[in-house]
Amino acid sequence: MVTFVCDTGTRYLSKVYNDQWMNDAGLLQYKHYGDLRDLIARRFEDGRVISVSPDDTLLTAFQRMRLADVSQLPVLVDGKQLVGVIDESDILLGLHHDATHFAMTVASAMTHTLQTLAPSASLAELQAELDRGLVAIIADASGFHGLITRVDLLNHLRRSLA
Repeated sequence: MVTFVCDTGTRYLSKVYNDQWMNDAGLLQYKHYGDLRDLIARRFEDGRVISVSPDDTLLTAFQRMRLADVSQLPVLVDGKQLVGVIDESDILLGLHHDATHFAMTVASAMTHTLQTLAPSASLAELQAELDRGLVAIIADASGFHGLITRVDLLNHLRRSLA
C-alpha cells in the first residue's frame, strides 16, 4: 500500500522557497562578475533591491526594513536613480523626541552625501568603507548595483572557504 500526503509547503516559505535565504546559503547560482558585484545580496539588476523613494514616509521605510530584515535602504527616484540612503539611525534621530515624525518624508532624514565604490574596488577598500561604519554603495558609470553590508561580506568569506 502506498499513501501520499500532500504538503502545502508553508513551513518552507522562509527557507527553500525564499531566494534570499537560498542565495545566502550558497544554494542558488547567480551571474558572476569577478568583482564586488558578486558580494551584493540584493542586486539592482535582478530587481531584488528593497528601496524607498524620497516621498515615502519614515514609517514606510521602517516597515520595509523590518519586513526585509535589513537596517538600511537605498533611496531611489522613479525606482532607478540613487539619491540617498536611509538607515535605522536616520529614522531614530527623527523619532527620538516625537513619534509623530513617522509621517515625515524619507527625504527629510536620509543621507544625501553618498560615497560609492566602483565594482572594481578591492576587498581592502570595501573593508575600509565598512570599518567607517558605512554601508558600501556599489555604483559606477552604468548606475547603481546594490549595497554591501558586513553580513554580505561575511557570507562571501564563508562561501569562499567552502
